[in-house]
Amino acid sequence: MKKVISILFLFTFSILWSKAQNPDLSAHPHANRLILADTLPLPFGIAEEKKLSKEDILNKKEGLFLTGLPRFEFDPIRGFGVGGNILLFQNKTKDDPFFYYTPYRYNLSTEFFIFQNGRMRAAVNLDMPYIFNSKWRLRADAVVWEDPHAQYWGVGRQYLRGLQFQDKRSGNVGPIAPFSKVRDYERNLSLATPDGRGGYLTDTHYNQFTQREALFNLLGERVEMGGKLRIMFGYEALLTAFDDFSGKVAEEAFLASGEPVQAIQNPTLARLQKEDGTWDRFNLAGFESDHQFTSMLAGALIYDTRDLEPDPSRGIFLQYSHEYSAPWLGSNFDFNKFMVQGQVFHTFHRWNNGKGKLTFAGAASFGHIFGRKINFIEMWDLSSQAEAGGILVLGGARSIRGFREARFLAPTVGLVNLEMRAKFTDFSFLNQHFSLGLTSFYDFGTVWDGIREIEFNQLKGAPGIGARLAWNQSTILRLDYARSTEGAQVFFGFGHVF
Repeated sequence: MKKVISILFLFTFSILWSKAQNPDLSAHPHANRLILADTLPLPFGIAEEKKLSKEDILNKKEGLFLTGLPRFEFDPIRGFGVGGNILLFQNKTKDDPFFYYTPYRYNLSTEFFIFQNGRMRAAVNLDMPYIFNSKWRLRADAVVWEDPHAQYWGVGRQYLRGLQFQDKRSGNVGPIAPFSKVRDYERNLSLATPDGRGGYLTDTHYNQFTQREALFNLLGERVEMGGKLRIMFGYEALLTAFDDFSGKVAEEAFLASGEPVQAIQNPTLARLQKEDGTWDRFNLAGFESDHQFTSMLAGALIYDTRDLEPDPSRGIFLQYSHEYSAPWLGSNFDFNKFMVQGQVFHTFHRWNNGKGKLTFAGAASFGHIFGRKINFIEMWDLSSQAEAGGILVLGGARSIRGFREARFLAPTVGLVNLEMRAKFTDFSFLNQHFSLGLTSFYDFGTVWDGIREIEFNQLKGAPGIGARLAWNQSTILRLDYARSTEGAQVFFGFGHVF
């Protein structure tokens, strides 16, 4: 209750802190854009709801420009990380009629990141709305990913329970004990116990495996109803390979006294669930060291009235997306995956001549995966075909931010994100436009073993607060702090969570 009260206090403070004004935009140096926005002819009709807000039109940067930053992070699993993002935008000029209806004419973004433990991600993404002044949009992605310590906390609703494991704090294997904090749970895993032959055993990597992926996406999208209805279809090729730590020498094993020691990894949770029939019950496969190929067709039906995709002030977003994989496509797997999602954005209040605003943003997502042979890694995300991409579940940077990534995992997933986004001011520096704000949020959700087993209890939730820096409108820098019953986490990244 105290956490909820603190969030409500922040909302109230944001409103009381500001003084309501009717923005006077006539003195803005780009005020003539408001006239052009109503007079330039379009090659086809676009709904008025899709037009950018007056403030966004006035502050939008013209032409070709770069944004991006070096990034430094610390991850409790993977240590320190370094990398960066470079984003190339083409907005064209105020004389282009689409200038007033799109966040950009095209965007080419690149990312490279490497962590202390060897985790690496490299990506190139292309997005071109209204390509060649047509009703079509083209998106393409290429991603290479390797993670030596990918997370696996168990599949199934039973893992909504708290953390528990055999208590090894005495130096020997004891009975099952609960752990309220993830750091205490992981320290207990890392403790080494005698193997009876003069050596030691540990469970350091009990919730981990090594993951390697290469993903390629090509998506086409056509708009109707003045740009509000989007019909998407495309293709995805995914190569995956995985390694298990079971039986290998584990790093960071300790005796109860704190002395480091060389120890052999006990069977991991992934290995145990493969062998005890859990994965067979969910039709999971694909945990192989050799590359497995997932070939998928994707489609989506989207209704979208948001005014500015990267940072909306108003509108709704409704989506049904579907992915289908089968042997006739050359795939090693046979499954279907779908997601239903709704988002709403509403600005309650503006101040400081339009430089400040208070916007509510809410999203609800429901996803399900089923089939005769499911690539288990496909359970890790809700299959959004929107520009933001899939949503890793349930826990981590874009779902329930207070819990570890993939903390709760099952074939059927429900997720709700609620945010109050307060933008306080904007300014220009070195011919670049910036705005600053704070966001308070509450994320919650749950998982089920199947659609027939849905019941609305055992919800897991966590509040948090974050800072936002919008750079030339289309680049959003996000710094979030969230706290759950199991601990706290900090995330830095690009783009709103939704």
